[in-house]
Amino acid sequence: MKNIRLLIVSILTAVCTGCMDHHDEPDVQSYGNQGIGEANTSIAELKTRYADVAQNNGAEEVLEDLVISGVVVGDDESGNIYKNLYISDETGTLVVGINATGLYASLPMGQKIAINCKGLHVGGYGSMLQLGALYQGKIGRMPEYTWKDHVKSIGRPTLSYPELTPMEIDENSLGSLKKADAPFLVRISGASFVEADGHTQYAPDEEKDGGNGVNRQLKAGNTIIPFRTSAYANFSTQYMKMGKVDVTGLLTQYNGEWQLTARTLRDIN
Repeated sequence: MKNIRLLIVSILTAVCTGCMDHHDEPDVQSYGNQGIGEANTSIAELKTRYADVAQNNGAEEVLEDLVISGVVVGDDESGNIYKNLYISDETGTLVVGINATGLYASLPMGQKIAINCKGLHVGGYGSMLQLGALYQGKIGRMPEYTWKDHVKSIGRPTLSYPELTPMEIDENSLGSLKKADAPFLVRISGASFVEADGHTQYAPDEEKDGGNGVNRQLKAGNTIIPFRTSAYANFSTQYMKMGKVDVTGLLTQYNGEWQLTARTLRDIN
């Protein structure tokens, strides 16, 4: 009987150990084209190379073997970012246009990726550089199949990357930022929404403009920054937060004017 009990214990131990080993295996799911090589240029260098194209709202195909890598710092989880991803390395941030939704499911914030730019297009959208595809002679979003052929995921997503730490700015430092270097991931502390009165929503459908968004005013000191929210964001009908707020978001420029966009409602505290 003792030997039988020992045998049963040994079998159960082996089974449990096997189960633990199975579940402890890392479940790394690769995305895109894993044949893409290592980065050989930076986001800042890419922006400098095509600065004139962006400034003139032109579009140009990348003919050289240029590979960049970076971390996703802005995704489409809330719907406030639409068919775009924002990628940062230690030198800057780049917006990538992709004709697909639900990108955050595979490439959430904190996912590191590499992008082979050869064969894609760069161009200016409102004079801000964007990576994508040619659309009616201008820069547009690339098809999803093209994107998957030009990108690869690297490791697991993690929020510990330094690229996810926003730049602290105020009305004084805002004046020192170069619009040609936009976008930036920033944080503005102690600001306030001019329209916040307990009854005003961020972006009600009846107020949206031709770009399906609503501009509000974020006041930092004595400076007003346009705060843009999509009418399709999942917080568009939330009432604007009153009083002092700390806002994290993507500071972009459109034809020389700053715009700030929150990624999710969690960015407004």
